[in-house]
Amino acid sequence: MRTPRLIPPADCPQEVARRLEIIERHRHLNAIIGINPGAEAEARRCQRLRQEGRPLGPLHGVPVIVKDNIACAGLPLTLGCRALAPVRAADDARVIRRLRAAGAIVLARANMSEFAFDVRSRSSLGGDVRNPLRPEVTAGGSSGGSAAAVASGMADAALGTDTGGSIRIPCSYTGLVGLRPGFRRALLDGVAPLSPSKDTVGPMVHGVRDAALLHAVMHGEPAAALSPRPLCGVRLGIIPALEGDDPAQRAVWQRALNRLRQAGAVLVEVTLPVLSEVESQTCLSMFEFRPAIDRWLAAAAGAPADLRALVKGGNFLPEFGPLLAQMLQVKSLKHPGWLQGRRFRRRLRQTLAFAANHYRVEAFVYPTARRPPASLNKMPPGCAPELAAISGLPAVTLPCGATAAGLPVGLELMGPGNEWPLLSLALACETVFQEA
Repeated sequence: MRTPRLIPPADCPQEVARRLEIIERHRHLNAIIGINPGAEAEARRCQRLRQEGRPLGPLHGVPVIVKDNIACAGLPLTLGCRALAPVRAADDARVIRRLRAAGAIVLARANMSEFAFDVRSRSSLGGDVRNPLRPEVTAGGSSGGSAAAVASGMADAALGTDTGGSIRIPCSYTGLVGLRPGFRRALLDGVAPLSPSKDTVGPMVHGVRDAALLHAVMHGEPAAALSPRPLCGVRLGIIPALEGDDPAQRAVWQRALNRLRQAGAVLVEVTLPVLSEVESQTCLSMFEFRPAIDRWLAAAAGAPADLRALVKGGNFLPEFGPLLAQMLQVKSLKHPGWLQGRRFRRRLRQTLAFAANHYRVEAFVYPTARRPPASLNKMPPGCAPELAAISGLPAVTLPCGATAAGLPVGLELMGPGNEWPLLSLALACETVFQEA
């Protein structure tokens, strides 16, 4: 079983200095967009409190990397965009306040796909985020900087955001555990918007226990111990239509399924006719981004007045120009495409609930992405990540093996309930894969 890594360090300043040295050594990955200049002072404060017998909480002195669309008071908040380089966060996001209250130290801001638009991380401020396992390929996106930072040892934990797979895809590409929690609007306080009806914020870490700890802290819940449940007799819904067509990945996937069977899990093949509609759905962010980002820009000191002004300035990745131009045409959310998307969301959630009941499964299981990354360009991940994103259900990805080329394959669990039963199942799967 994987040992948790999020343990308060004995020497907080030394730990922060060590992580900063790793960041410097891995600058070529473009994972980090800026260091917190107050991190070393925060570490010294944590050390003093430790010496006085006043630890802050379960993350006392633990360095954490934060995606640069999550507000950290006094630090830049750029969304990876040159046009937003002057913006500074006035206050901490709600999740950051809770992390700090638990003793965490914000070490640095992670590079990301500009505006969180893409499933590979490329920004006008930070360039392409490279995969620490193979620097010639992408770390995924849009939270690729967070994933690359954790995978390369810059920190043992990072925060990302997930609107359509942006935590889970980079975690799959880099061999990490990533949790997309069920949708909760209140948790988005201080998080720059992409699609407010789908945006979530969650942990990116090395193991399921660490994901559970961060999830509890971020949600203001007690950090209860997580125990793996026996898989014997547990029914898991396998969705063959999501397995992809990459031979190397399929071989890893089949081995992973065999290990779950050997551990006693009952794997049930699930047919979801609705899958044919998932990829054809117009993304809700096409309609939600402009109204949401206009409100955000209006409140951000130093930012362009609104999206039209930002686009007119041209200080962003040119390749996003056509998409931004489309988004500028949105006048109101009461657009037929948006209304259709909302109706489909309700139908998908009902369909998944019906399937879970019909097949008597506790979670759906499928590869997180259709295939491993092959370059720095966008790799179409398939519709699998959108199942949780559209339905609002929680999902967690964890590594289930690696191809002969050394690239990890992520297994995603999506559950019809809340995060805790799902995390318990994920821990059981992680244990099986670690023991293999």
